[in-house]
Amino acid sequence: MSINRRLLLGGAALLAGAGLTGCAAPRETRTPLDRLVLPARPGRQADTLIVFLPGSMEVPLDIVQQGFVAQVRERQIDADVVVVDSHIGYFRRMAIIERLREDVVLPARARGYRQLWLAGISLGGFGSLLYAMEHPEHVDGVVAIAPYVAPTATLQRVNEAGGLRHWRAPGSGAGGDVGRRLLAWLQGYAQDPDRPVLYMGYGDRDRLQPGPPLMAGILPDQQLLSAPGGHDWPPWRQIWGDALDRALAPSAARAAAPR
Repeated sequence: MSINRRLLLGGAALLAGAGLTGCAAPRETRTPLDRLVLPARPGRQADTLIVFLPGSMEVPLDIVQQGFVAQVRERQIDADVVVVDSHIGYFRRMAIIERLREDVVLPARARGYRQLWLAGISLGGFGSLLYAMEHPEHVDGVVAIAPYVAPTATLQRVNEAGGLRHWRAPGSGAGGDVGRRLLAWLQGYAQDPDRPVLYMGYGDRDRLQPGPPLMAGILPDQQLLSAPGGHDWPPWRQIWGDALDRALAPSAARAAAPR
């Protein structure tokens, strides 16, 4: 079994335990991955592409209707947006990383995008982090909004160790543990910042919020985002707006600068 298939097999089980998979049967997975393509200007390709992954209970149109693309446009960020239908079926069938790579990311790079950012909410945040962990060379930055990262028991051990900066990852064990692997990769930002820029945030009452803040002392304070509320749209929108102001607006401006 390939490393990606082992990774996602463990991830599907963890997501089910976290209550992110829902009770309904997963929707059909398609090749290529369905998506909404929303260019900044019709007939012209921007230099920056934002690939947005919805949460487990959302579809791409929800991201548009909830104002996430409008926030990009309001800030006059010259970025095309692709919202992918990365529903739980792709995680259960261990296909999300492959489909993002083959259907979205590599074609975008081949078309000449100078900056590529992944963004995601909840399940989508988890998927964005997994992709950046597996293929950091493809991604310039990640905005993870209220992402699931590991089981509660694992996060408790992290807290008991004094936070992620001081935690020591145990051995991977048979088949590996995607939660521990992802935490170890996130921990690496303290020693190796030469990887995709990461912005991460939660509502202050979010049920998935690791406490104390998972990346405190690892990421710069300006990359740690928060908003009042739980696992819901209002804090997610605020966190996204803050990420745009701190990261994507200046990054897109640099990408669009004359060569």
